[in-house]
Amino acid sequence: MGLTLVIMVCGLLLAGTAWAAPPATDQGRLVSAKWLQQHQNEANLVLIDASPTQDYLKGHIKGAVSCSFDKDHYMSYGINTSYGGNDLINSPTDPLPWQDGPTPYIQQVMRSLGINNNSKVVVYDNGGHFRAARFYWTLTHNGAKDAYILDGGLAKWKAMGLPTVTEVAKAKPGDFVAKPVGDAAIATTDYILSKQFKPDTVLVYAVTPVWFYGPYQAYSKLGHIPGSVMVSYPDYFQKDKTWKSKEELQRLFASVGATPDKETICYCGGNPAASCLYFTLKHVLGYPKVRYYYQGSTMGWLDDPRDLPLHTYWNQHLLRDPYFVRWWGGKRIQYLVGDSQVLTVDVRSPQAYQAGHIPYAVNVPVSDLTGKLGADPAKWAQLLGDKGAADFKQLVIVDDTSTPNACLMFWLAEYMGRPKVSVLNGGMKAWQDHKLKVTDKPTVIAPAKTKYDVAIQPAKIKARPQAAVRLADAGQKPDFLGYPRVYINASANSAQLPFDPAGAKVVNIPAGKNFNEYGILDFASNLIKLYEDAGVYKQAEVVCYSDKPEEAAAAYYALRTLGYPKVMVYYPAK
Repeated sequence: MGLTLVIMVCGLLLAGTAWAAPPATDQGRLVSAKWLQQHQNEANLVLIDASPTQDYLKGHIKGAVSCSFDKDHYMSYGINTSYGGNDLINSPTDPLPWQDGPTPYIQQVMRSLGINNNSKVVVYDNGGHFRAARFYWTLTHNGAKDAYILDGGLAKWKAMGLPTVTEVAKAKPGDFVAKPVGDAAIATTDYILSKQFKPDTVLVYAVTPVWFYGPYQAYSKLGHIPGSVMVSYPDYFQKDKTWKSKEELQRLFASVGATPDKETICYCGGNPAASCLYFTLKHVLGYPKVRYYYQGSTMGWLDDPRDLPLHTYWNQHLLRDPYFVRWWGGKRIQYLVGDSQVLTVDVRSPQAYQAGHIPYAVNVPVSDLTGKLGADPAKWAQLLGDKGAADFKQLVIVDDTSTPNACLMFWLAEYMGRPKVSVLNGGMKAWQDHKLKVTDKPTVIAPAKTKYDVAIQPAKIKARPQAAVRLADAGQKPDFLGYPRVYINASANSAQLPFDPAGAKVVNIPAGKNFNEYGILDFASNLIKLYEDAGVYKQAEVVCYSDKPEEAAAAYYALRTLGYPKVMVYYPAK
């Protein structure tokens, strides 16, 4: 479609008296429906409707110009092609979708919508969406300084009983001169790679769980950019489609570690939803370091010739495959470095271990920790240290499959303050399914005698109990940014909680539902559906309970892989 057809959408540049600037509020670049009603006929006001074409044609605010395709060009052989918000500004030649056209192209589009250099522009969509923010971003990135978004969009306007019309507005061509403000607000793929996993940077994904965790294949691969966190754009809005309060939004972003002191990079699938995230952080919350907007987003990531990966689990590093263990915990690495950074911890019984285990795995039956040693983290630490679990090592937990027992050791290690713990997904079964070597020879645990010594070296370690992952007293009040507590009863026998939940929500999800029939942790997409369908959302303090602690730990581990920011195991003092 040529530029002439693209810019045929027209609107009305209203004439009138002097402009009254929107009042300065904590909500920055937002104006209310009431305010717009009062100033609808101001001289320099240009009202932009960013809804899809079919919605605009059904009804819009009087005088609003559609920035989507016109009624003659939004259908292609019976298929509706109007996305809304960025229909006209999208490049007609870029190989990636949703990318802005070159500056002269953008300038001509803006002029066709009646925008002048001195215009005051208010953009709206149906409300509670990213379309208005997407147009707003391009408009302001190209130099417009007096631009705003209608808070609540058309939904709020109509809820107030204000009128709409179906007449398509006609615009007088404007004189807008596009002057891009530079690349300080744009991130490239290389920039993302340079910032991944850095403690001072948060990469935030703006789309919904079905995209982030992978059940919906939007692109050639499932999932999200590794290391990113998710704050879905629908969660920015209240039921009436207006933005949530500053306080609510601050809690929401803080829950996943996106705080004002960190640089926040916004992305989504192709960039439309990321513009809403950018607007929310920059203009509603006033975050000072929202400097980078990844225009290519997931599409740009996948288009990179380096074949960059996507993850489906939020914390995919908590699951390890047999080849990871074979190398990092295996024979060759043992004599190539002084002491390998990975230790395979076999939690099965001594008899099962002796019958055949992964080479260089050490045997720490989890029942020894919770049974013989009781609930004393100092004794747990001593036993692990004697087995070579130095503080600098990542512990990879192994059982027959991915079992509640493996999850219990995972939780115990995290409770003791171990920074690097993971589970061999599928356990010994997965190892043997890959036809990898097992041995019945015990692993040597002894001080090093040579420079490259294959013995596992014992270590003295200290337990650093993490109260944040254990609820020892049910009377302790919730303490997660003011969010409520939810109990997950993971008991297979549906045992009742042994205490009064004090009004907290209680859901029953047996531990076995976290694993598939092959003893492997279920797909991230299935797990997030399991928990969210039960009403266990991330913005809650989640406490896992069972009369068998390993079952509670299974729920804990599953939720950790999904990125739940505050999850605990109820493990009372004994």
